[in-house]
Amino acid sequence: MVLQKWLFMLLFAGLLYLLLLTQNGFDSTQQILLGWSGLLLLGMLYKLQLVRQPPWRFIFILLSVFLALRYILWRSLESLVYTGPIDFVAMALLFLAELYSITILLLGVFVNVWPHTKRSMQLPGNIAELPIVDVLIPTYNESNEIIRTTIIAATQMEYPRDRLRVHICDDGGTLHKRSQPDSMAAAWVRHYELRQLARELGVNYITRETNHRAKAGNLNHALNHTDGDLILVLDCDHVPTKNMLQQTVGYFLADPKLFLVQTPHFFINPTPVEKNLVGIGDPSSENDMFYRSIHPSLDSWNASYFCGSAAILRRSHLMEAGGISIDTITEDAETSLKLHCKGYNSVYVETPMVCGLSPESYDDYVSQRKRWAQGMAQMLIMKNPLFASGLTWYQRLCYFNACFFWFFGFARFFYFIAPALFLVIGLKVYHASGSEIIAYILPYVLSTFIIMDFLYAKARRPFFSEIYESVQTMSLTPAIISVFLNPFKPSFNTTPKGQTQARAFLSPLATAFFFIIMVNAVALVLAFYKWFYLPMLQDVILITGAWCFYNLYLALISLGTFWEHRQMRHYHRFKVSDSISITFPRKNFTTEATVTDLSLSGIGFSVQTPFPLSQQEQIILDATQLDANKNEYRFQARLTRSVPQHNGYLCGAELVLDARNYAKAVSLVYGASERWEKQWKNKSAASETSRMLWHFFLMGIKGTGHSASMLINLITSYLKKRGNGWQIKSSIAPGEHNS
Repeated sequence: MVLQKWLFMLLFAGLLYLLLLTQNGFDSTQQILLGWSGLLLLGMLYKLQLVRQPPWRFIFILLSVFLALRYILWRSLESLVYTGPIDFVAMALLFLAELYSITILLLGVFVNVWPHTKRSMQLPGNIAELPIVDVLIPTYNESNEIIRTTIIAATQMEYPRDRLRVHICDDGGTLHKRSQPDSMAAAWVRHYELRQLARELGVNYITRETNHRAKAGNLNHALNHTDGDLILVLDCDHVPTKNMLQQTVGYFLADPKLFLVQTPHFFINPTPVEKNLVGIGDPSSENDMFYRSIHPSLDSWNASYFCGSAAILRRSHLMEAGGISIDTITEDAETSLKLHCKGYNSVYVETPMVCGLSPESYDDYVSQRKRWAQGMAQMLIMKNPLFASGLTWYQRLCYFNACFFWFFGFARFFYFIAPALFLVIGLKVYHASGSEIIAYILPYVLSTFIIMDFLYAKARRPFFSEIYESVQTMSLTPAIISVFLNPFKPSFNTTPKGQTQARAFLSPLATAFFFIIMVNAVALVLAFYKWFYLPMLQDVILITGAWCFYNLYLALISLGTFWEHRQMRHYHRFKVSDSISITFPRKNFTTEATVTDLSLSGIGFSVQTPFPLSQQEQIILDATQLDANKNEYRFQARLTRSVPQHNGYLCGAELVLDARNYAKAVSLVYGASERWEKQWKNKSAASETSRMLWHFFLMGIKGTGHSASMLINLITSYLKKRGNGWQIKSSIAPGEHNS
């Protein structure tokens, strides 16, 4: 691995030399040939699948870097032309946005040079050698149902009972909350309910006096009231699988300097963006890209960091660093930075072993991302990893990339308005001839799509990064600015989970995109006009016009993602393809059925019966075949729907659960990591992309039309009121005003 990285550095040095040679020694025709030859070679290597092993992987990556550096060198030396002070400011802002994008591209390529894939490390047979594990489950305002499920699953983990301790860390029932008039009643109810839940399930209940430092303070308080060798941190909606400790604890026994084993965050429900594609495809979210592509690459540089949950930490190293860090609102990444600075190691195991809940609404989704963005901006300002002592040079770059990424809103916003600045108000923001467009711009732009698809193909479809970033841009940019104005101001906010939504509607967060759509639409009309009346500027009009068209399309797609869909289920169902046995007691009939979906409260299946089925019919399910270890799972259930099909019935059944059966249901649904791993891998990164983008586009048009209709109705209503008022006033005779 070390040899491979040094080989990459050597090839990179040769690339820089080639770049300098070609910059001054080639004329415009040769530059066109160079750019397109590089692009065609890049595409050929990717198409022939020669890029998975060295040295072809390194050559492929460096070829894309060459095209990017070649473009930015041309931009810096030849395309920045001073035409006036206002033009210069706009041109400089666009150039800075491009510099940011190139920097993020190069950092991303560096981080992803050679990802690691780590699997489980077996535990020793001698139980006495196993460390004691404290499971800390911080909670604030989540429902008891969510907390109960996670606690039950934590107690079911396959680990010696005398070496496993589970703790509810309650920050919603603190002494301070129980003494405040506005929160007293709810806090006392929560305090008693969670204490009772802890007694019922045989776990510990921990609370504290105040809510100081939010989640970080809650965990630090729990650390001072526990003494296990290892700490497993689980968000209260992150339900662990049975084999989680078996797959992770072994790493700590193998490496005394290891402080962290991080595992993926797998979510059973779709994000608000993904929810718009139900029945159309199975898109990957940002979460998938981070945990399936980026984090294995961070692990190769010993830079995998704590992500707040689904992670095991060594207590001794953590306490040496003063516990969980509290200076920023991304206390998890900050803690890892501190421990990496002390020379300790981290590991990422690419097996999903928790099942959590994504935010249900756009408000919650954006609120969560805003917290991440502000926290990483705080870390960059207050703990700048580029100058943090104790880190290796490559760890510095990895942490800097993690922080700097969240500034994408500035660049994305300026990309949205830059071409319109030229077409609408005449600001000269970009200077390029037709030959330069062909020689530099097109090879660079097309190469970025190829390299991004290569690096993140298993976790991200083409254009989806642009959509996710665009959706967040208008909210994150002000949040980042506020951090620069006052780095100590941001506060930790808990992301609501398990929320329901009674109706579908367009989120108010979409408002900013109407402005972008309007500006770019006007700019496109003016581009058409200027193309005929300003022939001397046709090269620039072509660039900015095409750019505006892309912005308009991207804005419409982004607008389409802002539809809030109904969400009435408390328990999310996921697809399953397996068989179960079903008994119908009233007919004394048992048969096999094919499972279609499963949740903690119910199951969907298709079945053939020689008799008709009725609603609320009592049945008995034998789901033993759904368990990899073939443990026995029998449940009473009742049919909630039975839809006749050509060869039977498509049914939905609700499980009838008592306390004992509820625990069995948790074990069946959440116990096997193989189920989440299969679901994770089934998210194809190449299928149905065009159909998804077309669907988003149509929804964006629908949203634009819907909002325009509302605006017209509002204006019409206002004019009618003004008109009625004028008619009333005009019908009053002179002199009547004083009566």
